[in-house]
Amino acid sequence: MKTMKKILAFALAGVMALALLTGCGTGSSASHKSLAKAMADYDNGHERKTTITYTSSAELDALLQTWAANPKFETIVEKVYNGDTLSSSDIPDGVVVPNDKVVYLYCGKYDKDAGKQALNLNAWDHYTHISSNSSLADERKIGLITTSFTDDTTNEKVKVRFAVVVSEIPTATP
Repeated sequence: MKTMKKILAFALAGVMALALLTGCGTGSSASHKSLAKAMADYDNGHERKTTITYTSSAELDALLQTWAANPKFETIVEKVYNGDTLSSSDIPDGVVVPNDKVVYLYCGKYDKDAGKQALNLNAWDHYTHISSNSSLADERKIGLITTSFTDDTTNEKVKVRFAVVVSEIPTATP
C-alpha cells in the first residue's frame, strides 16, 4: 500500500508539473496582434493620446517576406537597427512608397514579450521613415518579421524584429 501511495503521489506531481508548464506557454514569441497593441500603447503614452491604433497587416507581413528574399534586406535591417540613413539604392527594386502614405521602418532586438518588443522597436535610433512625410496618422498598419543581421563590429548574428508601419498622410486638425 505504501508503494502505491508513492506511485500515485509521483504521478500527481507529474500531472501538476505538466499543468504548470502548459499554463506558462511554450515560450513562443508574441503574436503580431499583441505587438500591434503594445506599439499602440507605447505611442499613445509617448504622444499623450488615446486615439492611436495599430492593426496587424497580413499584406505588410507578406511584403516583408518578399523583401527578406532580396540580398539587400540584411543591409536595410542593419542600417535601420543602427539608426543609419537609408539611401534610395538601399531600397529593393520595385518597392515604391505611394504618395498618399507615410512609411516607417522599425528594427529592435528580438524579445518574446510584446511590451518589451515595442520598447525595443521604438528605441531612439532604431527607426526611420522612407516617405516624404514624416508624421504618422493615428490609424496605422504594421507588418512584422523576425530576422537577423551580422553585426560588422562583433561579427555576430543579432536576432531582431523588423517592422514596417504604414498610415495615411495625417490631415490637419482644425
